[in-house]
Amino acid sequence: MIDKVSTRDAKKNTAAMILAAGLGLALANAATAADVSAKTHIIEISKFKFTPNSLQVRPGDTIKWVNRDIVPHTATAKDKSWDSGTIVNGGSTRLAIKQDLRFSYYCRFHPKMLGQFEIVVQE
Repeated sequence: MIDKVSTRDAKKNTAAMILAAGLGLALANAATAADVSAKTHIIEISKFKFTPNSLQVRPGDTIKWVNRDIVPHTATAKDKSWDSGTIVNGGSTRLAIKQDLRFSYYCRFHPKMLGQFEIVVQE
């Protein structure tokens, strides 16, 4: 009788471990699929320009501005809905994309510096 109980318990434990491993694998695959679709787009600030100055992004993406100039800059929405704050030489800032809109932005310190991004919906 002891052998049968041990065998039955071992089968239950094995089934539980297989189920847990399968669930863990499914969750890991789902997280990986979400991570793969989201991208970080780099915009360099150099020679008083945003490069690239136009960009298409998707909801869930992130835009990262990196200041390579010796002077501070900002990335500020023309409609003032968001502002990076001051980005010092060698500094950076990020913006998570959450809306389905088109945005134009500029540098508050150097208003002739312009850029834009368009948010496109995944199909």
